[in-house]
Amino acid sequence: MLQKIYESAMPRLEGKKVKDVCIGMELLAVQLDGGEIGVAYVLKNEITCGCASLPDDGFEGMDAQDMASLMLKGKNPLNAALGIAVCNAAADYDALSSKVADAADAFAARADDVVGMVGNIKPVAKQLKPKVERLIIFDRAESQGVYPEEQQKELLPQCDLVVITSSSLLNETFSTVISYCHQAREIVLTGATTPMYPEAFKGTGVTVLAGSRWFPQYKDEIFNRISQTACLRQIMRYGEKLTVRL
Repeated sequence: MLQKIYESAMPRLEGKKVKDVCIGMELLAVQLDGGEIGVAYVLKNEITCGCASLPDDGFEGMDAQDMASLMLKGKNPLNAALGIAVCNAAADYDALSSKVADAADAFAARADDVVGMVGNIKPVAKQLKPKVERLIIFDRAESQGVYPEEQQKELLPQCDLVVITSSSLLNETFSTVISYCHQAREIVLTGATTPMYPEAFKGTGVTVLAGSRWFPQYKDEIFNRISQTACLRQIMRYGEKLTVRL
C-alpha cells in the first residue's frame, strides 16, 4: 500500500524541497519550500529505532521525493510517517471532489448496523455508538473496553461498516485489516495520516478517505503545538477536515 501512495505522490513532489520538519510525541509535520504542510501520526509505542533512522544533517533542504521514499525503507513507523506527511503536504486538495466533514458524517449509519473500528477513534465512536446496533473497537494501545487484534479475523467480516485508523499504514497492518472487511458496504480510512490520493486506494475496498488539510499561514502555530505534544484535536483549528468518496 505504501508503494501505491508513493507512486501517486511522485508527480506532485517533483522539484520540491523540504523546508522544515517538526516531530512531536503525538504528531509530526513537514513543510515544503512552497509553504505546503502535511501532518501524520507518530506511533510512539512502536518506534524502536530512535535517532539512528534519521539523517545526521537533518531534513532541511532534502529532496521531497527522497523523504517520501523513506516510507519504503523497512518496517519503520517513523520513516513511514515522514514519508506520508510529505506526500500529504503536496496533495492537490483543490482538485479533490471533497467535502469539509468529519469521518462520522461521511456515511449513513443504520440502526441495525454492526460497526467495526480499528483504532479507538473516540470522537467518531462517540457519534456512532448511539446510532448503531453494535460497535466493535480494536486497539493495540488499549485493553479496557476494546477487542484484541487477534479477533479481527473473526469479527470484522461481520461488520456492515468499518472505520480504520490511517495509522494502520504506518505499522503495515492496513492490508491485513482490509482483507477481513469483504462484507462491509462502507470502509472509511480516517485520521491525521490519511493520504488524500484516491487513486492509490482503488481496488482496496475503501469507500471514503477522511483526512485533513493545513493552512500554511498557521505554520508557526502548527509546529509549535506539535512540539508541545499536541494531538490532532488541539491543532485542528489551523486546518480543516476533508472527506473524499472513492
